Amino acid sequence: MREVLHITTHMGGGVGKVLSGVAAHAARKGTRYRHRILLLEQPEKMNFIDACRADGVEIICGADVPTIESAMRAVDVVQIEWWHHPQMAAFLADFPQIEMHLTLWAHVSGCYYPYIPPTFLRVPQRFIFTSPYSLDNPYWSAAERRWARENTSVVHSSGGFAAIQPHTERVHDGRFVVGYVGTQSYAKLHPDFVAYCARVSHIPGIEFVLVGDMTNAAAIRAEAWAYGIEEQFRFVDYVSDVSAELAQMDVFGYLLNPTHFGTTENALLEAMAAELPVVVLDQCAEQYLVVQDETGLRVQDAEGYRRVLEELFATPAKRRRLGKAARQRILQNFSVERTTAQLHEIYDAILNEAPRRYDFRGALGYTPHEFFLHGLPNDLRVIFRERVAAQTLPPILREQSKSSLPHFCRVFPADEQLQRWREYFCGD
Repeated sequence: MREVLHITTHMGGGVGKVLSGVAAHAARKGTRYRHRILLLEQPEKMNFIDACRADGVEIICGADVPTIESAMRAVDVVQIEWWHHPQMAAFLADFPQIEMHLTLWAHVSGCYYPYIPPTFLRVPQRFIFTSPYSLDNPYWSAAERRWARENTSVVHSSGGFAAIQPHTERVHDGRFVVGYVGTQSYAKLHPDFVAYCARVSHIPGIEFVLVGDMTNAAAIRAEAWAYGIEEQFRFVDYVSDVSAELAQMDVFGYLLNPTHFGTTENALLEAMAAELPVVVLDQCAEQYLVVQDETGLRVQDAEGYRRVLEELFATPAKRRRLGKAARQRILQNFSVERTTAQLHEIYDAILNEAPRRYDFRGALGYTPHEFFLHGLPNDLRVIFRERVAAQTLPPILREQSKSSLPHFCRVFPADEQLQRWREYFCGD
């Protein structure tokens, strides 16, 4: 049996779900690869780690350099789980000079921030994306996009959705519930999210339910109040199992920022697996996840959102048709069995090539502030180089986590350039 070592910063969120799903599935089924997982940080949450260990998957937490190098030498394939986390950037900048077979799985689209430079794709033996959308990167040249299509792979980072129960139509209680699950920050939500809701607020009994991190709830409430629709909003804090909340929804309205970094979008796929009719904007990874008028509806703008919400309200049969087709597609195309098999095929291919050493510094920089800059597309990089108006900084770069400027500053407090940027752009 051959062995794979996954090196990841942590096992939270979608990354934790897919890594635990793949590793545990391979262990239970006795596949030709056994998976180990190494975390660069000490874990804060143990749910995915405990699930792995219950199936005999080895988890190494917060290892020192000798332990990491020993673990890398002991396996057939090393896989980096990447989303531009500052700890991972530091690790790659000082990557162990050991001959190995190496893959890198990117868990962000790379089409805005965090940006994926085309030179980064050429460093590992195989660069793996999690959405076909990444191959459309608007910042790459036509030649760079062509090279990516011919030399990289796409594997959706899905840990499987078979455990999600199908949605049963709610008992009619006079409400028409349009739900959303995920962070409520405008780094993820569409900046005009409340305006979209206002456009459909006339639908009888409509209620907007937002489930997830509530750090931005006050701002959303204030906007809803300005539109006179604050009473139609209900906020639910983060829950470990969203099934009960999905069961209370009639439609899943997943309106995301056009510059969001998501790819597999587990919250969206969970809703589809639960047989909810989904409505998304025709953009980014969503355009590859939702088949128009078959497994959901894609809209261009607020007017399109109004039309489809009115139709779904008036046509329960269409809601049922879309939901059932969505569940069938998700269970077939986003199973953990499929994800595992696709990764194993990639490992088989690279093991036919010679192992080698890898240097990431040319693609990602040599110092912490260079790591940060290399994650910015050109139009954002200019903001920092020319120190233009601070208010031009996008919300994603002001977050306290998500590889933001404050996040990089916390991890690298001695980098004076990072600290100067934080003081100028974030006011602290």
